[in-house]
Amino acid sequence: MTFDPIAYANEELVPMTRALCALAEKEGQRDQQRFFASILAGLERTAEGADLADPFMQLSMSAFMGFEFSPPVALLLDQLLAKAQPLSELMSLDESEIN
Repeated sequence: MTFDPIAYANEELVPMTRALCALAEKEGQRDQQRFFASILAGLERTAEGADLADPFMQLSMSAFMGFEFSPPVALLLDQLLAKAQPLSELMSLDESEIN
């Protein structure tokens, strides 16, 4: 059975990103909500593994956007980044490096 990065993103990353959007909106953090919504849109429109590169790039930039995340948002974001990291690393491998 082969690993499906799109299925993983849809099952693991999309729900967490939706939760981040909702939490940022609930807290009145419109800039954060728009930022996470942009990442969510990128995740939701992926048709192939390579399409995940842009949302991953945006996600990795979250620490450099100047946002002051509330503790609940920061915790959820950390969890999302932890879920995204192995997928990002796997996708950066050459096919000959994957066992």
